[in-house]
Amino acid sequence: MKRIGLLSRKGGVGKTLCSMALAQVLSERYRVAVLDIDPEGSAQAWASSALRQDTPLPYAVYSAVAAAGMDRVDYLVVDTPPNDPKTLASVARESDFVFIPVQPGEGEMDRLEPTLDVLRSGHFKSGAQLGVILNFAERDNLSLAMPAALEQLGYPLVASIKKSVEYRRAFGGLLSPELLEPFR
Repeated sequence: MKRIGLLSRKGGVGKTLCSMALAQVLSERYRVAVLDIDPEGSAQAWASSALRQDTPLPYAVYSAVAAAGMDRVDYLVVDTPPNDPKTLASVARESDFVFIPVQPGEGEMDRLEPTLDVLRSGHFKSGAQLGVILNFAERDNLSLAMPAALEQLGYPLVASIKKSVEYRRAFGGLLSPELLEPFR
């Protein structure tokens, strides 16, 4: 089983959205589960809403307590809580892929550093791949400058997700193919 950890010490950067979108894309070819270890339980709320709307997700979503069956998947996507260095370090140690969602902005770049500090202090699985996801990018100078700023700092940008109300509207269901495109 391959593990994908979505990590950030900052809240509100789109970890759950990225977790659910990656799980949906991967579920097209693999057996996938999402492990929601965020006490807010946003991924679980998403899955519960999907069931209430009679649009079940093509992957399972587990809480940390009810995680039976996760060993029977090809990919496990882990949605983490914000500002919990111990949990982030634990997830990073076990993940084959670590993605850090970040929003455009200088303050956001400052918040990226504490997450990377957790990884730098030896809490990164040997051979794991790291990538930054620029989330909620707009058509403004700040968003346009972010990829170059990330590159200059040596942070590998793997995707840029445009800001769209459609992502918020997708909560509790499947994301449309056009919304999933950047996650492929």
